This record gives sequence, structure tokens and C-alpha cells, in this order.
Amino acid sequence: MAPPGPPAGRGVDVLYVGGVPRSGSTLTDLMLDGLPGHVAVGELFYLWRNGVQRDNLCSCGAAFSRCPFWDAVGEVAFGGWSGALATRVLRLQDEVDRTSRIPLLLSRRGSAAFRAALAEYDDVLGRLYRAIRDVSGERVVVDSSKRPSLAYVLRGARDVDLRVVHVLRDPRGVAYSFSKVVPLPAGASHESTMPRSSTLKVARRWNTVNASISALRATGVPLVQVRYEDLVAHPQQQLRRVAALRPDLPLALGDLSFVEDGVLRTGTTHVVVGGRVRLGDDAVRLRLDEAWRREMPGRSRRAVSALTAPARAVYGYR
Repeated sequence: MAPPGPPAGRGVDVLYVGGVPRSGSTLTDLMLDGLPGHVAVGELFYLWRNGVQRDNLCSCGAAFSRCPFWDAVGEVAFGGWSGALATRVLRLQDEVDRTSRIPLLLSRRGSAAFRAALAEYDDVLGRLYRAIRDVSGERVVVDSSKRPSLAYVLRGARDVDLRVVHVLRDPRGVAYSFSKVVPLPAGASHESTMPRSSTLKVARRWNTVNASISALRATGVPLVQVRYEDLVAHPQQQLRRVAALRPDLPLALGDLSFVEDGVLRTGTTHVVVGGRVRLGDDAVRLRLDEAWRREMPGRSRRAVSALTAPARAVYGYR
């Protein structure tokens, strides 16, 4: 039986994955794609640069410009992708989709120029999400951009009905991941390795980004927190918690059979930007990555532990 359509008069349903990079968001994305009525498309904030401008690989294996799914989305939303459109959207992002703009996004105030740019950005996002919904035939668009500022943009967007999955991971694991040289498959990015960052910067971002995402709940946005460690250990249990954000899309017996016995079976996806796991096999073995416990230098581990101690306690990381 097909999932019920959205209630009349409501904007497109968006499930936003927020949190700090290297927290398991791409794995979360691939799992959410299996939920009935959901389509996961990766980090849409970066679609304009990595997809339209740089023509990087979609998770289906095709370059963005040769992917039938994204070709259809661009045609439905904008009459086709263009460099001029990408340049304009990147300029809008720089004007409104930034951490420093969150206070203005909450109030929806600011200068006339800011309000005009925000309205234009809202329109672009609405058209993009609607096209993804219509081309995929699914009801809920899963955007794993992670950025707090984009979540606050969507919170006030007229044509979006927003729910949020806040993905968390032990900050020591995040910091250790950012310290490593991690090669990327050819065509996945304009870089040959994943970005690296200092331990202190990661610790600071872990505090501020997670606080900003958590605060969405206080503004009335339905939100569920999912820890990477729990997702790998008990994927079906955590997916049921996420599915409960849309009670009008109830799970039936067998709906979570795509993830069992420690294996996630994905099939063909169109995750346009995300971690390297999106370009792997369609059967992903779920293994908890806690190499930081053995390999992270003691000095770095102690620094991250000290800087994140209060927030770690809030999120259950002792």
C-alpha cells in the first residue's frame, strides 16, 4: 500500500539531519532512505557547488549531470540546472544561510535586502524539495546538510513542514576522525581526501553546533536525538524513534527488514553529497567505529574531554 499523501494545505515534508560532520550522518541518511515514504538525497546545501558546478558523483555512480534522477529534479524545479542559477544560490547562501544570521532567521527581520534574499532563498528551497518529492514519488525529503543555519531557514519557510533528526557522536570520536587522512573515491569531491581540522576547533564546533540544533526544539520544531553509537548497535529501535516524528506514516511489520543482522541494504540511492559510505556497496556492514579509544593521542583526548565535558553529560556521553 502506498504511503498516504500530505494533508491538504501543508508544505512539502522535510526531515532534516542536523549535527556535527563525522557523526554518522551519511549512514543515518542511507538508513532513512529505507523508511516508507522517505527519500534521502544527501547534503543539499552543497548540491549547487559539488553537483551543479563541479559535477561530482551521485551515490548511484553517475556524475551529477548524467544522473537521470537529478536531471529530472532540475527540469521540474527550475527548467534545468545552470551555472548562473548555482552562482545566484551560492550568493544567497552567503547572505542568509550562515551561523551569524541565526538571530535574524529566528525573528525573520533584518534589513529589506536581507528579507528579500531570504524570501528568494525560501522559494529556491521550496521548488527544489517539491521537485525531489514529485520525481521520487515519496512524501518526505531527507536533507542531511547538518548545518544549524539551514535548519533555522527551513523552520520559517512557508512551503516546508519541518522535522529534525539530531545526530550525535562522542566528540572524541569526531575529533579523531577529523585528525586522520581519509582518501576519497575518484570523482566524489574536488579534493582527494576528506577535510581535516584541529582538535580544539572540532571541540568548539561540537559544543556550538549541537547546542544550536538542540535549541530548535524550544522553538517548536519536532526533533529527535539519535546517537551514532545507538544507531549502529540498535538500528531498528532508533529508526522507529525517527519514524514517530511522522505518526501519519506508521511502520508496518517488515518495514525495517532492510536493516537487520548487522547489515544495511540500501539499493540504488541518489545521495548527492555526503561521506564516502554513500559510494560503497549496497550492503553496508554496521560496525561501530571507536578506533579513537585505542589510537587517539592522550593529550588530544584529554583536551576534547575537558572542553566538551558539560555538553557530553547532557547528551549521555560520560
